[in-house]
Amino acid sequence: MVETPTKTRSTFFCPERVQRLRQNIAKYSWAKETAQRIVKVAEFWKQMSDDELWALMFSPTITRSWHVWSNGFCPACKKPVPMYNWRIDALRYQWKVQCPHCKKFFPTNDFSAFYRSGLNERGIFDPKRADRSLLFNAEHPDPNDPLHKFGVDDGEGYVEGGNRWRFIGAYLIYGQWKQLVLGGIRNLAAAYLVTGEKIYARKAGILLDRVADLYPQFDFRTQAVVYERHLGSNGYVSIWHDACEETRLMALAYDAVFEALQDDNEFFQFLHRKALHHRLPNPKADFADIQRNIEEGILLDPLRNEHKIHSNFPRTPFTKAVLLSVLSWEQNKSAVTKLLDETLQKATAVDGVTGEKGLAGYAAFATRAIAEILALFDVADNQFLRRAVERLPLRSTFRFHLDTWALSQYYPNIGDAGSFARKVTQYVGVPFIKLPSDADAIFVPSNFTLFWRLYELTGDADFVRIIFLANGRKIEGLPHDLFAENHEEVQVKVTKVIAEQGEEFSLKSVNKQNWCLAILRSGKGENERVVWLDYDSDGGHGHFDGMNLGMFAFGLDLMPDFGYPPVQFGGWDSPKARWYFMTAAHNTVLVDGKNQASGKGTTTLWHDGEKLKIVRASAPNLVGGKQYERAIALVDIDEQNFYVVDIFRVIGGTKHDKFVHSHFGKANVNAKTQPVEMPKEYAGTQMRNFEKIVPANKSLPLQVDWLVEDRYGYLPKGEQIRLRYFDLTENAQAFLCEGWIALGMSTTEDAWIQRLMVRLEGKSPLQSTFVAVIVPFVGESSPIKEIHRLQLRAPDSSLYNEANVALEIVHADGNKDLIIAMDTENPLNREPDFRNWQKVEQPEWQISTSAPFCFIRKDDKGRIMIACEVRVHN
Repeated sequence: MVETPTKTRSTFFCPERVQRLRQNIAKYSWAKETAQRIVKVAEFWKQMSDDELWALMFSPTITRSWHVWSNGFCPACKKPVPMYNWRIDALRYQWKVQCPHCKKFFPTNDFSAFYRSGLNERGIFDPKRADRSLLFNAEHPDPNDPLHKFGVDDGEGYVEGGNRWRFIGAYLIYGQWKQLVLGGIRNLAAAYLVTGEKIYARKAGILLDRVADLYPQFDFRTQAVVYERHLGSNGYVSIWHDACEETRLMALAYDAVFEALQDDNEFFQFLHRKALHHRLPNPKADFADIQRNIEEGILLDPLRNEHKIHSNFPRTPFTKAVLLSVLSWEQNKSAVTKLLDETLQKATAVDGVTGEKGLAGYAAFATRAIAEILALFDVADNQFLRRAVERLPLRSTFRFHLDTWALSQYYPNIGDAGSFARKVTQYVGVPFIKLPSDADAIFVPSNFTLFWRLYELTGDADFVRIIFLANGRKIEGLPHDLFAENHEEVQVKVTKVIAEQGEEFSLKSVNKQNWCLAILRSGKGENERVVWLDYDSDGGHGHFDGMNLGMFAFGLDLMPDFGYPPVQFGGWDSPKARWYFMTAAHNTVLVDGKNQASGKGTTTLWHDGEKLKIVRASAPNLVGGKQYERAIALVDIDEQNFYVVDIFRVIGGTKHDKFVHSHFGKANVNAKTQPVEMPKEYAGTQMRNFEKIVPANKSLPLQVDWLVEDRYGYLPKGEQIRLRYFDLTENAQAFLCEGWIALGMSTTEDAWIQRLMVRLEGKSPLQSTFVAVIVPFVGESSPIKEIHRLQLRAPDSSLYNEANVALEIVHADGNKDLIIAMDTENPLNREPDFRNWQKVEQPEWQISTSAPFCFIRKDDKGRIMIACEVRVHN
């Protein structure tokens, strides 16, 4: 127990800040409308009696469930209702969930009556006391009716044919807890702040105190199920990641109403009566007792049981810092400052971010937490943000999801994030809440204000462009901050920055070497194109996807990663979910059909020129071999068109398989195919329908054309996009197959996409050099006419090393490119070594070079237009 609470005032909602809030409400129409919205929403709880509010909180005596049934269906209409698709509106339909298809409500019994019948003297539901005669379908009360027990749930689920629907178990979390209890606390506290009316603070306090009575008794690990099983996941009422957020929200709400509750006699008297009536251990005779109860149950218990709020870094230390600050800023300031300094250093250590994968998902959750930390604690200490910017790479932190945003429409689906080929049309580094809004405007600091401050402290105009874009390319309403001073001054300054420096982002190719992601970028506006290489494997929320290649162009994701594992098909361990983690599910190479090991690669060549962009990365540790290196070159043809050279060198094992897939659509090859058995190595994958490609003319490179099917309607009507893949790998076999994908995270719709597998086999250690050129284009006419692989030899030598690659690429307009890429690693010390001069054995190209990479372009008359040697990693 907290013998003597030390909190005497609000930490984050001091009188001066609250006064500024109310002044803005009186002055600005958008602020007044936000306040009116908050008050309107809070009216639901304001109209409830204090006894009704107190009774909203439940105990942990009913098994909670994170899903009704994660990959289940409606027992009435039989249509699929996976994951979180059941509708729950607890403010209108208490103790009910609704099928989104047939609109049937479940459970069919009057669970409210059953619940009330089981309440003991402490207001706790005891299943043994409950009247089981109430467990029948209210629409079919006749015991002889065959539907008398249909859809009936006693709290432990409705069972039929071996299936269990946990209607009440899921409702408790998403309805009673999140909507009625937490929603009440959040909206009532916000309504108090915008109005100053103590009735809102009092009612928020009643809910907070009753939650505090019971919160320490909740343990998600032992009391709840996820994916129909007890998985040992920590948490309180909710699972760990939500419990962390919910605990922090309650602490902030308590801080918001604290000063209003200190002298509210009606509040003390009500809780004292309830404590005596229900024989609670804390008599709640005065405010000190109530303060002790709330702080013990909601603030201190999570600090003592950190595992229950353990979440994605840095969410947990952020919540701990808030709990300590709300308890007493004066006493805990030093400890909080130390905790946040350590947290922010770790949270920005990997190219400005945490290093967690799930680029547009979990990786962004971390930057959002960093933003909240900075904005919230700058309230408690007005120099906090300035000091943080001076000491930490925060410019890199909030640029990370700008630098990796392609076409302002897509993020690479690296790790647990996104859906197959889907757009992400907003910057995900932080959320931007525009006013008028709801209670989020109170408890979530304005990132519009934060990014304006970041611009002031760093001078990076892209931070201004981000908020300008997030505001619909308008100035009006900025900075959407109920607590801000001088809104007009911010608007004038933003207008000036945009007028002087423009609306378009200042973006170029980037290599996040610690996060192991290279982004090659060229073109402008609607002609922007991005090619990316992910050169590590596994990690937090990562997949075994080392050396995975992707491409965005012509408004589409042309080489999509599959995205977030489809856990709606049976949970994280289901075959379909595990498929998304496998190396075979990615645009990369497998050695002996095995998943990669965990690990990171390193960049060995980088060039960001006007017409040529190159990245080369090496990671032999991922396959336990001597070489595992991929070189990618993005080469511009003209403003609209480009191609990609892809050279993948592998040494190790006896079998190397390179997989390639594109968007939805038909893959056509310039050869015949014949059905074959699936290679035994891939029996555990989600692939099928293997066909061996039998070339009619082995002197021509294999050509695979994906004609994109615009399933999502992203393209202008009638526009056709093709991805043409030329494979110039020597002595390889090739196969077409199909790979399974889900169409999203909240649907059971799926599809099979066509994939290419290029295979090389031989004695260990097998040395392979996969060579390809990838050409996307609009319509039927390719900008590339022909591609030839040329031989490189050292002067006065007959030796040939196929790992040293030379390509002649003939454009449709007659221009020609020569690409030379040397095997600089050469781990087997094969001759001729790249350091020796190499000569192209082709009369038209009288070229000798020892550069690791060489690019020459001639016009249709043979005149050199571009000549470039890339010798160093810069």
